[in-house]
Amino acid sequence: METRDVVRMANQITDFFAVYPKSEALDGIAKHIHATWEPRLRNTLKAHIDNGGEGLKPLCMEAMIGYFKGGKSPNARRVDPTRSDAPKGAEPSFALGGGDGG
Repeated sequence: METRDVVRMANQITDFFAVYPKSEALDGIAKHIHATWEPRLRNTLKAHIDNGGEGLKPLCMEAMIGYFKGGKSPNARRVDPTRSDAPKGAEPSFALGGGDGG
């Protein structure tokens, strides 16, 4: 895949997460790219960032630089599933006798 296509896709992901608070956006961008892009695409993105990252949005650059530092870095991007400001849903409701209400 061409570098320009990787940049375009990374910027689209960044646009999606840009409305979130910054820390959540950084985590979301890195997590999404890690979870959905094959290593070849991530390697293309890393090489592009290493060469200056022309065309990438600053938020994307920040998220991916943190991501590429790796887990041993004190500033690595990590997602803490217990740290969320999202509202909690109600407990599931099951009829007596099982989950199918039988």
